[in-house]
Amino acid sequence: MRPPRYDAGSIALHWLHAALILTLLGLGLTMTDLPKGAERSAAISLHKSLGVLALLLFGLRLAWRLTHRPPTDPRLTPRQHGMARMGHRLLYLLLLLTPLSGYLSSSFTPYPMRVFGLSIPKAGYPDETLNALFGTVHSVLTWTLMAVLVAHVAAVILHQRQGIPVLTRMLPGRGPDC
Repeated sequence: MRPPRYDAGSIALHWLHAALILTLLGLGLTMTDLPKGAERSAAISLHKSLGVLALLLFGLRLAWRLTHRPPTDPRLTPRQHGMARMGHRLLYLLLLLTPLSGYLSSSFTPYPMRVFGLSIPKAGYPDETLNALFGTVHSVLTWTLMAVLVAHVAAVILHQRQGIPVLTRMLPGRGPDC
């Protein structure tokens, strides 16, 4: 029996979000090592812009998920279903809170908030303490998100090794509903 696949919208949003998050993680891990100057400023500006984009994409993805229930995979045990549900909820929570904390950290700097060169409202005012607090929260959430992403990929690999190829449900162009 072939398990039901995710719909084309869910697949597209998943891979678009994955590419955006991996780009943000790579940029975030390298930009702070750059010497102060135009290159570092450009990297930070791009990171902030992509972070706001990730937050907006999360909203779209959550709305899609709430209106397009994920298909149940009959090959998984009830325990595996429960663990997958908890893992996805944690992942969604981190996909919300990580960029939100970055936005809040930037909101408490004296600099204007710009997304791809356009000014957007800030949620705060210049305050070094709140900037540092949300910056620390952003860092902790980022490392937590990376750990959860590693666990997510590890679960896919584990299922594959157990003969349950769950990845095929999320690959584009592999079924009649795509």
